[in-house]
Amino acid sequence: MGTFSAYQSTFKLTCEIGLLDSGFMNNAYSLFQGTTVISTPGGHPISHPSEAVIRMIMTDLQLSEHSANQALKAPLLFSFMKDFPEAGKDPIDENRTSVQQSDPFILLKTQENPTFQPYAPHDPLFSFAFNTLSGLVASVNEFSAGVLSENKMEDSEEAVFPEIVYLYYSKLSNDKKAVINALYEVHHAGIVLPLLLIAGEISPGEYIKALISLRLADESKVSVLSSDLLQCLSFIEVMSGRRGKITSATALIKAGEGDACEFKSTLRWDLRAGKTNPAIERAVLKTIAAFLNSSGGHLLIGVRDDGSIEGIESDRFPNEDKFLLHLWMLIRSCLGRDFTPYIHSRLEKVDNHTLCVISCEPAGRPVFLRQPGFPEEMYIRLGPSSNALNISEALVYIADRFGKEDL
Repeated sequence: MGTFSAYQSTFKLTCEIGLLDSGFMNNAYSLFQGTTVISTPGGHPISHPSEAVIRMIMTDLQLSEHSANQALKAPLLFSFMKDFPEAGKDPIDENRTSVQQSDPFILLKTQENPTFQPYAPHDPLFSFAFNTLSGLVASVNEFSAGVLSENKMEDSEEAVFPEIVYLYYSKLSNDKKAVINALYEVHHAGIVLPLLLIAGEISPGEYIKALISLRLADESKVSVLSSDLLQCLSFIEVMSGRRGKITSATALIKAGEGDACEFKSTLRWDLRAGKTNPAIERAVLKTIAAFLNSSGGHLLIGVRDDGSIEGIESDRFPNEDKFLLHLWMLIRSCLGRDFTPYIHSRLEKVDNHTLCVISCEPAGRPVFLRQPGFPEEMYIRLGPSSNALNISEALVYIADRFGKEDL
């Protein structure tokens, strides 16, 4: 395809003019050289309503004077986004046939007898590649099933997989499309692997291992790949407006429970019964759903109601990764994977125990809790608690909170 790579060469000329100032113009922050607003190679002003976005681009431009590698940094990604996806010229969408024919996972899902063996059995990396790709195939299947379910599509022949991929891609924001175009060309990663990364189905580490397993990169490139992914994910984070001050778990505990903060001792373990209990999981999920449907908030798992520390160790997972995997499996399956961009989790150590802090933003449309074995319900925050709405209350709330088009 070559579009992003060619654009990258063009953009380097633009970077040479430099920019060391910002200002406010027409309700948007802009980059200036003197009194002139800097434009992308395609002639679009480098402007945005968010000051954080423009500061990100400006600092990257300043750093570019000391760095020869400008690939996948904010100025390039932002400019490509403005000149291509935002302008209605999306290379991945316009070159579907070549994109599909070059993607290993699309070929694997659509060919009857795919010749898909990056490493021979006698190769030292064969076992590593086999295990990595086996896990990725499972992630691809989960991703596919999720898109089918969310769009109320019936599961049919595997040949429909490219349509599933493009259906999901078509609904992404332009900044995410710019990142996927970049990863497609710079890493030769195909479209499915970047989509899995953006969708949260795989971690950056899994993405890099996949490139190595597919022989698209070798171990010597890990640091460069990691830097690229950090740039891309940071770009998406800032463009979404989600980056803000992170409140520590200790500060949240000190402030106590309230409209925008709640404590849970465990994720799944019933401390009284001494076993796992789906009702404990539901208590966590309904709090997250209520925050999403209201004004957002923080949920701390591993903290008792009185603010004393329990720690996620009481959930008896083998390790912290298994804890987070289970948490996000519950979120995706019971709330919907399309709400994951509004939810952020992190682990913190407090008093020699590990706590999980889940921060939720207000969602853009209604969230319903669908957990097997329980009724489907909509929750909102009322003071320091999460309350279920009946049908008539939900209809009124949705109309007021989200607009009548969501009824």
